[in-house]
Amino acid sequence: MPQFKHALMSQTATRPITLLIALLFSGLLLALTQTVQAANSHDSASANTPEAISDDGVFISPEKANLDRENTLFIDLSDQSSYRKFHIPDALWMNYDWLIKPQNGLALSGGVDYMSHVLAQVGINPDTHLVIYDDLGNLNASRLYWELKKLKHNDVRILDGGTIAWILKGYKVTQTLPKRPDKAHYPTPKSHLTDALTADKADIKAALKDGRTLLIDTRSEAEYIGSAKVKRSGHIPGAQHFEWSLSVDSRNGYQQQAKPRLLAHLKTLGITDKTQPIIAYCNSAHRASRVVSMLDSLGFTNVKLYDGSMQEYGIDSSLPLTLGAKP
Repeated sequence: MPQFKHALMSQTATRPITLLIALLFSGLLLALTQTVQAANSHDSASANTPEAISDDGVFISPEKANLDRENTLFIDLSDQSSYRKFHIPDALWMNYDWLIKPQNGLALSGGVDYMSHVLAQVGINPDTHLVIYDDLGNLNASRLYWELKKLKHNDVRILDGGTIAWILKGYKVTQTLPKRPDKAHYPTPKSHLTDALTADKADIKAALKDGRTLLIDTRSEAEYIGSAKVKRSGHIPGAQHFEWSLSVDSRNGYQQQAKPRLLAHLKTLGITDKTQPIIAYCNSAHRASRVVSMLDSLGFTNVKLYDGSMQEYGIDSSLPLTLGAKP
């Protein structure tokens, strides 16, 4: 198994994590534990209504994923300690850090050659039917989703709501660790979508001038606004603010918010043209990847993730930043 390490600069938003901690360690913990115990003895079929069995090409419902479980490899990107406490039976654990390859002091994607090697190490090949998830509102899973889309992986979905929704639906979880898979062959594809799905600093500079490309800042409101007391804070001029956690419904098993609600919120920001060029960023493309998967599921077709994000942009003193709540 690869042992890739880096100094993550994502500064992951604390609000959703705090909500998850509150969920797992409050009075709801007992209810969750009882659900786990019940689910270990039988699968729940009561939720398998036609409305619940959904797959929009990006997110797959727990109900649908459970029906297809025998033909699916589940990948769990939760913290390893959480994975050991409970995970979907036979799900393989994958470290988020393996998705990152430090370059010039920045936490960046390692590229298609690197990711092909990582995937092969954990027994994945281009034809593996994957359902990926975590216990952070699919924050980590969305980054892997982006990497797999660059590789044109044949069949990948994100489990809507991840571990939390799976347990609340009453499906089986286990502490039993799966057998370590044999290495697979994952050849680097002759053609890939890196350029179509990735933005760099040059793209941001161009976006500041072209008047058409929309920038979305997915960090917290405080980070977006910035402070005059903090050197190089604030947001990229013209960027709209859409905090990544808005994509997640904490009252509904951390599944994605309903599409009408998301589209209505985006409309208030002037985001309605699904063909408009969009670039999402945060500090290290971690949180922004969750918004990319959201936009993909909503039918937006021209979305890029700024891999360097503010960890790169913010240290370049020649580039402008704006303070305040307005773009």
